[in-house]
Formats: sequence, structure tokens, C-alpha cells
Amino acid sequence: MGETRPHIVVAESFGAGALAKLETVGRVATLASSDEAILLAAVADCDALLVRTNARVTRGILENAPHLRVIGRGGNGLDNIDLDAARERNITVVYTPDASTDAVADLTIGMMIARLRRFRDADQAARGGRFAEFRRQESGRELHELTLGIVGMGRIGRAVARRARNGFGMTVLYNDIVAPGLLDFVATGVAKEELYARSDVVSLHTPLTDQTRHLINAKSLAAFKRGTLLINTARGAIIDGKALADALNNGHLGGVGLDVTDPEPLPPGHALFNTPNTLITPHIGARTSLSLARMESVVEDVVRVLQGVQPLHPVVARPNEST
Repeated sequence: MGETRPHIVVAESFGAGALAKLETVGRVATLASSDEAILLAAVADCDALLVRTNARVTRGILENAPHLRVIGRGGNGLDNIDLDAARERNITVVYTPDASTDAVADLTIGMMIARLRRFRDADQAARGGRFAEFRRQESGRELHELTLGIVGMGRIGRAVARRARNGFGMTVLYNDIVAPGLLDFVATGVAKEELYARSDVVSLHTPLTDQTRHLINAKSLAAFKRGTLLINTARGAIIDGKALADALNNGHLGGVGLDVTDPEPLPPGHALFNTPNTLITPHIGARTSLSLARMESVVEDVVRVLQGVQPLHPVVARPNEST
């Protein structure tokens, strides 16, 4: 009797090429939903599990997966996987740390320019018969005159800072609990309080952890320079949404660009939909064709683990960013 082929559960959308690669080594089951009850039943006899952003791989899920050997995360944010529980069970977690770096960095810079130059307001003016009225106004500031504060100098934070400094001539400050090492651009590390007080634009690039949940709250926002633009392309829960809405409504914060929110998506009528100078996009940072293709390469590491080969991108420590 031949050896039983590994059972591979794909909990979220992966392309045909990725699924075909998995089918060369195992029996593949794709789930219609990544809801907890469905996921709990599906992992009971699986050897490998593939997820993206929405599936929550909790301790309870892992306790119901006695044969699970590897979890593949298409992307680099790992806040949806209980890494401690996985380590306790000797489950290898693999991911794609570089997949979305350029895509998210590009979107971050794009959000800065879109908000600073009031793209949405200008578009509405042109469509609404207010062409001449809007053109008579000042419309934003130039990036080279501004100071950018990066909170979280991991891969994406560095990519944003590099574009801002080398491409646009911005002054760059940063704060991180981990020293970023040698940088190929000019940037100055400072305490968070100094970063908030000096920056014209603050961009968030930290993972979501117990330490960073609501890192940006009423107290920290009060330390921001009046009129600061805040950009978040990391995780929504890094910001206290109520405090953010208050800071926008009272004019202390000059504007915000959010590719991520808490909850996600925001429900109809949420306070942030009615705040001034607000740009919200539906978590599209990593959704370029190249980024999505790079995320799907996680299947190659899943196959390596199933074949007893050392993976290229195992999670050995909590990464310093989220996408």
C-alpha cells in the first residue's frame, strides 16, 4: 500500500498555479469560508494549512489539528496566527516577508501626495462645476519641505523612508524598538514623543501586538504637531478610532490616510466616514499583480516542509511589520 499523501487545507483564495503546485505533493481541499467553525473542522486531519489575512489561526484551532506540520501565510503580517501556540506544537510557520514591501510603500507615498495635494477634493470640484473656484486656492505642500516620521523601521518602513528621502528630499525621522542597522539613506532615530512633535507626516509600519494596539490614542495624538498628516497602511487597531475621529473633527490632526481600519471594513455610518480630510481605501496596499504573485510563492516553502526540506522563509521571530 502506498504512503498516504499529505492533506493540505487552503483556507483563503490562492491562484490556480499555486493550487497546482500543492497538488503535486498532497490532497488539496479549498474552503468556501475561513470562519472559525469551518476552519476548526477542516484542520482536524490536515498536514498543512494555507491562509492569507482573514483566517484566524488561534490556539483553539491548533489544538484541533494534531497532524499539522506547517502553516503557510501568503503575506508578511502574522497577527492572525498564534505563533506561540504553533511553536509549542513544533508547527513550522512560513511566510513571504518581501512580497508586498514595494506595493505598500508605493501606496503610502501615494496617500501622502493624494492628501497633501487634495486629489479627492480637486476631483469633486472639477466634476461639480467649481473648477475656477478650486484653482484659485492654495492646494497643498511639497514633500521636500516636510518632515516624515516613520514608526516602525522594518522592510516597509525603510522602503517608504527611502522613497521619501532619496526620491522627494524629505527629512526623515524614525522610531523602532529594534535598531534597523545600516541605512542607505539619511534618517535620524528619535523617541516617539520627539517624532510626533516634529513630523509633518507620520506613517505607521509596526506589527499589531499587545504593545502596539492603540499605540496611536488620545494621549499620543495630543503630542502630534498641529496639522500633522497621519498615514496607516499597517493594521487598523494600531489606532484608537474614536481618538482619531476626535482629533480630525477638532482640527488638531490635519488629515489621515487609512488603508486599514478597525473594524475592517468599517460599518455604514461609522464616525470616520464623516470626518474632514480623510482618505480611506479598502486594504489594497498589497493588491498589485506582482505582490499577489509573490505572496503565492509561500506554497513553495509549504512543499519544502512537507518534503522534509528546510524552508527559505520560516518565522523565527515576530517580524517588525504588518501587511
